[in-house]
Amino acid sequence: MKSLMNLIYFFLVILNYANSEYVVYNFKTNINLQEITDDNYIQKAFNQLLYTEVNIGEPSQLIPMTLKTWQYPTFVVSKDVTDNIKVKFDQTKSKTYKKDYESLISGLPKYDFNKGYLSLDTLNTSVEIKDLSFMLATEMSVGVKNISGGIGLAKENTEKDQLLPKKTHFIDQLVERKLITKKILGFTYDTEYEGRLIFGGYLYEVEKNYQEKDMNEFDIDTDVSDEHNNMWMMKFNLNCLSGPDNEIIYEEKDSYGFFYIETGLIIGSTVFKNNFAKSYFEKKGCKNTTVDASSHITVYYCTEESQFADFPNITFKYPGKYNFTFTKDELFVKRGKKYYFQIVFEIFTDDIVIKYWKIGQLFLKKYSVFFKQEDRGYKMSYYLTQKFPNPGLSTQTIVIIVLSVVVFILSVGIIVYFVYFFPKRKKRANELADDYEYQAKEETKDKLMVNE
Repeated sequence: MKSLMNLIYFFLVILNYANSEYVVYNFKTNINLQEITDDNYIQKAFNQLLYTEVNIGEPSQLIPMTLKTWQYPTFVVSKDVTDNIKVKFDQTKSKTYKKDYESLISGLPKYDFNKGYLSLDTLNTSVEIKDLSFMLATEMSVGVKNISGGIGLAKENTEKDQLLPKKTHFIDQLVERKLITKKILGFTYDTEYEGRLIFGGYLYEVEKNYQEKDMNEFDIDTDVSDEHNNMWMMKFNLNCLSGPDNEIIYEEKDSYGFFYIETGLIIGSTVFKNNFAKSYFEKKGCKNTTVDASSHITVYYCTEESQFADFPNITFKYPGKYNFTFTKDELFVKRGKKYYFQIVFEIFTDDIVIKYWKIGQLFLKKYSVFFKQEDRGYKMSYYLTQKFPNPGLSTQTIVIIVLSVVVFILSVGIIVYFVYFFPKRKKRANELADDYEYQAKEETKDKLMVNE
C-alpha cells in the first residue's frame, strides 16, 4: 500500500512539472460589436483595451484586469475607492489577503492610481500563484473610470523607479515560482477581438520548426526619456514601397517603436506624418479629424477609394530578417462613406520632432509576436496570425493525459479489488479455513475411533 501511495505521489509531482512549462490566458477586448457605428468606429478602435479575467483571494473574486506592455505594478482597485469603477476587490472578504505596508505608497499617477498598499494574495487562473504581490489601489488618478486593475508585462523594475514596490513584475513572479520555465511573452489572436496571452515555453511546443537562433535581439534605445525604457521597444527603419518595382518613396531611419496594446490602432511618428502622410493626403484631397478631444489623436480619411489607390506598402524593417508589411488594403477601412487610415497621430506642435511609433493591436492582429526576455537582452519572433499553427496536443498535455489515465486505471483497479475481489478472496479463505477445521476434526475423530 505504501509503495502504491509513493507511486501516486510521483505521478502528481510529474503532473505538476509537466503543467508548469507555460501559462496561457485568454484575453478579449472591451469592444462591444453591437455598439460600433460608422461615426464612432475610429474612437472605439483606438480606445480598445485587452483584458483577462483572474480570480483573486480565498474565496476567490473574479476581477477583469487590463494588460499593459510596459512596466505596470500589478494592481487591483480596492472596494474603498469611491467612484464609478465597476469591479472592485473586497480585501476584507479574502482569508488569504495580506497587507505588507501599514502606510500608503503615494505618488503613482502614471500608473492610473495615486495611492495604494503593497499587498499579497492568491491569484488563480491557469495556475495558482500564492502570495502574488500587487498594489491595492485606494485612490485613482483623475479621469480613470471603469477599470478594474492592470497586469504589467514589460521589463522588471529599474533602480530609478523607487516608487514601485519590489517584485511586482508579473512574468518574473511566474518564473520565480517555477510556474513557467522560460521568459517568453506571446500574443496571438484567435479572432479579431479575442486572443491568447502566452507566458513561458509554449512557443517551443507549437512550432516544431522554430529555432532559437531565429529570434533577433532587440536594439533597446538609451536616448529617449526614462519613461520609455521599461517597455518592449525596438529600433527599426521604415520604408514606404510603391509600384511593381517596390520603389522607396519614403524612408525613415532609426525610429523607435514599442508594443502598446493599450491602443487598438498604430500611432505613427510625427516625422512620418509631417514628411509623408500630411502631404500625401492633402494632395489627394483627403481630410483629417480628431479621434476625440481628450485623446489628442488625429486621423486621416478619404471619401473615394481612388484617392488612396497608389498608397504604398509600409514596411517596418527590424534588425535581422524580420520585416512587417502592411498593404493599402489593410491600412484603409471603409466605414459608412469614409475610408479611414488605420495609422493615427498624436497632436504635437510642428516644432517638436518625435521619431517613435506605438505599435497597437492592429499590428498584433496580423502578426503573432513573441518576446524572449533574457538577462543579457531581448529577442523576438513572429508568425502571421492566420498561419499560426494550431497548438493541438502539446507534449505537456499528452503527458498529463497519459498519467491521468494511468492514475485513473490504478484507482479503478484498487477500488474494484477492495470492493469485489478482496471480499471474495476473504470469503474463500474463510471457507477454506472452515473446511480445514472440519477436515481436522474429522481426522481427529477417525484417529480416536481407530485407537478405541
